[in-house]
Amino acid sequence: MLSVVIEPQQLEAALAAGRVGCPGCGGRLSGWGYARERAIRLHGAEVRSLRPRRAVCGQCHATHVLLAAWSVPRRRDASEVIGQALVLASQGVGHRVIARRLGRAPGTVRGWLRAARRRAKSLRECGTLMAVALDPELEPILPGDSELGDAVEALAVAARAWTLRFGPASSGTWPRVVAFTGGLLCGVPPPPP
Repeated sequence: MLSVVIEPQQLEAALAAGRVGCPGCGGRLSGWGYARERAIRLHGAEVRSLRPRRAVCGQCHATHVLLAAWSVPRRRDASEVIGQALVLASQGVGHRVIARRLGRAPGTVRGWLRAARRRAKSLRECGTLMAVALDPELEPILPGDSELGDAVEALAVAARAWTLRFGPASSGTWPRVVAFTGGLLCGVPPPPP
């Protein structure tokens, strides 16, 4: 199973202290080596190496890959790059123009947008639930022109609510969104805190 963590630097201490719960059964996770190293493309031609931590549950014995939220599960590009593509698409920009702006293949961008559009309703729901959980006095998030635009707006509101409640983090908006949604373009969103 794949889990997303916002701040990988704090993960080791949390694993050692038994503060990381198994997403399947709630048991305690402990370190169990590392997954294979992979290259994640950032903006432009910059590439960052990622070697995700593996963990095993002491109760159900399931293994998990704990992936940094700055990357997106099953994608070779960083969350900030994919997030920028989603924002541009929600503003009506086509996948070929987005691909040129980001320096990616049109088919890659088209795949991101198709996955996001398929999950747009659940992404909007997740963002809305997270935003309300973080700020119960929040004004309603009104629907816009497209499902993808609504999803991007709800996720942005949730990320802002997080920042207002807990302060800014070094990870940025889109890593936080990846953590909220359990992977952004894949998986089932986790329940709100």
